[in-house]
Amino acid sequence: MTDNMKSLYSALSRHGMKKPDVRAILPAWWDDEIAETAAGLQQAKLFVAKALNLKIRPLVESPPRVEFDLPAERRFKLAKGTTEDDVELAVALARSASKIVLSSIDHDFVRPGSAAEVRAHILATGRKWVDLEGLVAYCWQKGIPVIHLASSLMRKKMDGIAMSTKGRPSIVLSSRRAYGFMLFHLAHELGHVALGHLDANGAIIDTKIEKEPDGKDDAEREADCYALELLAGHQGNLRLTSFQKPMALAKTVTEYGKEHKIAPNHVLLNCAYNGDFWGLCANTLKVLCEADGKSDKEVIDRHLYENLPDDIKEDNLGILGTLVGS
Repeated sequence: MTDNMKSLYSALSRHGMKKPDVRAILPAWWDDEIAETAAGLQQAKLFVAKALNLKIRPLVESPPRVEFDLPAERRFKLAKGTTEDDVELAVALARSASKIVLSSIDHDFVRPGSAAEVRAHILATGRKWVDLEGLVAYCWQKGIPVIHLASSLMRKKMDGIAMSTKGRPSIVLSSRRAYGFMLFHLAHELGHVALGHLDANGAIIDTKIEKEPDGKDDAEREADCYALELLAGHQGNLRLTSFQKPMALAKTVTEYGKEHKIAPNHVLLNCAYNGDFWGLCANTLKVLCEADGKSDKEVIDRHLYENLPDDIKEDNLGILGTLVGS
């Protein structure tokens, strides 16, 4: 390994990226000996810049400097104890994945309608309720890629990002929860898109999506209301009248969901938010997940790869695979 390649690894390590993480985003055929020439080193830097959404000019300096090419307009809803710098890398990775997908697909963007209109559209397809499968499919139909990040590079996760690249929106989620939570996260981010909260090259970063109104700006409250109406047909809160064991509760929320055309996991999570019974909620989600058989990430990843063209560039596909963790 040359000193120049060492300096590249060193510059990236100062931003929390270890050498194995960086090697993972380089092509499978890459060997550090290629960087012994000036042209080879430039090739490495250009590939890393694309994968990590870095500004090229600082990276080609000697020694290289790392500057993320972030959206011009950024609005953050940060979890307690989290700073903008903490999620800078995660936002850069989300932007990189979005750019690759948007440059690879030919879907035209059509702005979504009201929450009631989107709900009616999805139910009209024959679905029993607005679930993750139906909502992800709807987003892709409107030209809005939905991507789930699971990269080992990302030290801080975000519940969701709605971002726009030259007027083309995308939604990036990164929750590590296997089942249930991403439905509301996606509906919330879709609300930002549908309600026109995004600038042409902007991003709204929600590191933690909560229904509690304290500390929320108008855009966050509007996105919450959009999500609730989309999923439940109204913006009201749901509450349990009595506590039950997980198997019984799973049956209760499923029956309620069928009657009111609300996804059972949303019924459960809405009640849990309003009743603060997260232990019972987690155990009940396991029951619902076993009945459904698909994790949230599996649903999102499948739609992503189904919508990518067969002729997507191999290097782009490799980067994307590393970022989504599949």
